[in-house]
Order: sequence, then C-alpha cells, then structure tokens
Amino acid sequence: MRQLCLWEDQLAKNTTEKWWEYIHEVHRTCNSVINLDCSRNAHERLSLDWSTTDDCVQRSFTGSDWQSLSSYNERIDNEIAYWREYGTNIYPSVVINQKTYRGQIEPLSVYNAICAGFSDNATPDQCLKTLHKEKPQQAEELADVEEFDLDTKYIVALVVVLILLNVVIVYCCRRKAKRDMQNEMNMQIESAVSQYFALTTKDDAGATNYRA
Repeated sequence: MRQLCLWEDQLAKNTTEKWWEYIHEVHRTCNSVINLDCSRNAHERLSLDWSTTDDCVQRSFTGSDWQSLSSYNERIDNEIAYWREYGTNIYPSVVINQKTYRGQIEPLSVYNAICAGFSDNATPDQCLKTLHKEKPQQAEELADVEEFDLDTKYIVALVVVLILLNVVIVYCCRRKAKRDMQNEMNMQIESAVSQYFALTTKDDAGATNYRA
C-alpha cells in the first residue's frame, strides 16, 4: 500500500524516478522485510514526504478501524480486480496496453514487446533503433530527399574520380611502353653498330697480313 500510494503521489508530480529510488533503497537496506520502520527510514533518506504516504494509506480504508472485518480498502480491491482481469496471478507478470504479455520474462523480450506496443507515430527513437524500423515517412520526407541528393552527388564524384584515375593509368602505361620500345630500338642499333665495327676491324687486319 505504501508503494502504491507513493507511486500515485510521484506520478502526479511527474517525478516517478523517485519511486524507483525508493524501491531500490528499501530492497537494498531491508532485503525482504519491508516493514513500517524500513519504509519510513527510506522516505527520510530520500527526502520523501512520509506524512503524505501514510495519510494515503490510512484514507484508503473505509473506516477509522482498518482492522475491523467490515472495513475494506478501495485500492486493494482495485488491485484484486486488476489481478483477476489480466491474469497477473502468475509471477512475474507483465501487462502492456491492457494486454497480458505472454512470452519469456527476460529484459530484451519484454523491452521488444513494449516497443512493439507503440503506434507508428509515437514510437520512441530508442525503440526504432532496437526494432530496426524507420521513422514515419511524413516526418522523414525532407531528410530522405537531402540524403538522396547527397548520395547522388557522392556517386557522380566517385565516377569522375574513377574516370580521371583510368586516364592517368592509361597515359602512364603508354609512356612506359613508348620508353621501353625506344630503349629496345637503341639496343638493337648499338648491337648493329658494334657488329659493323667488328667486321671492319677484321677486314683491315686481313688486308695488312696479305701485304706482308
């Protein structure tokens, strides 16, 4: 009852993170024995208003004597009705959008089920990343156009760079082939000249011997 009253109070103030801090605190300091003293001490340590929580608990009973058999508690009755309607008698249980979750009770599965329960226009960005979905077309139309233009410019620039690179490669290859051909022709000329001089020297030597 104290947890429920504290949740309603923090929800009205839009400070529900304080409720989670309270739950963490009582389980950290009191383990499974979360009694009146434990709850009051946790309120004091977290600067929560104990009188508001305690007054909520007292007012939830129909009479001043909550131990009387004729007394009943409205909040507890609502919890019992909820328990019966959604089958949360199986512990732990999760209810999403007034529907009882049927699946593995482990963080990722429950998280995916919660994300899947949002409408397309209300899905948080974190859920979009997890479910690998894109934002609605209406909200992303302009961004899609800009992204398309950027991709087109990128592709055109890449094609131009590839063409220039091919031209440079062809030019370098042609210059290398021309240089190799020139070197080969020079070597052939030098070889022919060398052979010519060798024959001329041999003829001169033969003529000299004959005159002798």
